[in-house]
Amino acid sequence: MSKSDVVVIGGGISGLFAACLAAKKKKSVTLLSYGQGALAVAGGIIDIFGYDQDGNMVKDPLEHIKTLALPHPYAKIGVDHVKEAVDAFLNLCKESNYPYLGNIRENQLVPTAIGGFKPSCLTPMSIDTNLFKKCTKLVVVDFDLLKDFYAQLIAEGFSKTCPNKQISTITVKLPYETGPHFRDVSALDVARLLEDDVSILNVIEQLKSKASADTLFIFPPVIGETPNNRVLNKLKQALCGNVIEVSAIPPSVTGYRTDAMLVKIAKTLGVEIIEKANVFSCVKEGTHCKKVLTQNYSHVYEYEADEFILATGGIFGGGTVAQMSRMFEPIFNIEIDVPKDNQQWSYQYLFTGKPQPFATYGINTDESLRPIDSNNQLLYDNVRVVGRALGGYDFCYEKSGNGVAICSAYHAIAQI
Repeated sequence: MSKSDVVVIGGGISGLFAACLAAKKKKSVTLLSYGQGALAVAGGIIDIFGYDQDGNMVKDPLEHIKTLALPHPYAKIGVDHVKEAVDAFLNLCKESNYPYLGNIRENQLVPTAIGGFKPSCLTPMSIDTNLFKKCTKLVVVDFDLLKDFYAQLIAEGFSKTCPNKQISTITVKLPYETGPHFRDVSALDVARLLEDDVSILNVIEQLKSKASADTLFIFPPVIGETPNNRVLNKLKQALCGNVIEVSAIPPSVTGYRTDAMLVKIAKTLGVEIIEKANVFSCVKEGTHCKKVLTQNYSHVYEYEADEFILATGGIFGGGTVAQMSRMFEPIFNIEIDVPKDNQQWSYQYLFTGKPQPFATYGINTDESLRPIDSNNQLLYDNVRVVGRALGGYDFCYEKSGNGVAICSAYHAIAQI
């Protein structure tokens, strides 16, 4: 049996960030991860708060958070810890030589894979939104064998959202063999290709004729696999400094980079990461959790700790389970208060211009993020819930998912 000061369950952004923060406080930390988190879906972009209840874009996320009431997680976390969490994340990225752009007082307009824009607060340096204001010409860069990236669609979208700019596309030829015996080329393949010095020079050679001080090259999320901006800097140096990635459909290389950065930081800080750890139960005495149990094939392992961080995600990640007339968290057997009639869980149509009820369902907690029941009775005194498993907010509608993830992780570790 393994004993740690802190056991983190879940390897997404909230779990990894919580593990890093706890290790920085000189705690011994074990992170139990069964699969990859949702960073590849979110694209490594940190949405703090994008839209209000009426669907209007929020200009100042921090100011809007001040208006939120319980049970929203931000209301439990508090404005001070929200600010501190964002600063801690930015500092962690800077120390890792993979700095982020932006601040909590302003939403940026991030380019998307359909030629539109979405509000987000913090972005990797490869998504420098200020370049859109600077450049009058936009060149969407396509790669001839790349799957699931539609340069012409993006160009048409930008022609509507940026009517005063000159927009075109250019196709880069890739040195891959083709045929029935070869698989499709993914964004990750291209990102790995660009890590090679000869390959990136080949790409630059095909693009440099269009480079100028007022031309912005818009890439798919392929600008390098590793979180160090080496590939980005090479492209910027050769293309007059004007290079940007769009946020694309998952899996997203920008998310892989952020995930790799956080894993590297955690390991450097001494976090023990156990992969393929299927946590299925816990052992408790009263309201105190003693240990959690994992199962790999026929082997059961026990992990004991003083504090536990639950970062397993929501319904789509398997962190909570939905059944007929019931929703619950399976490791700690926490019942989630939902209507008995499943028809009340959602509106008839998915896109209604307002939050769906089921999207707000999650574990109810006290202000220290410890789980409580429907009568506000404490269920566990040393378990704290972070990220998507929390109830009281619609991360998709609000565009607040990764923001709640890092802020709840910070708030949870601050209680230890």
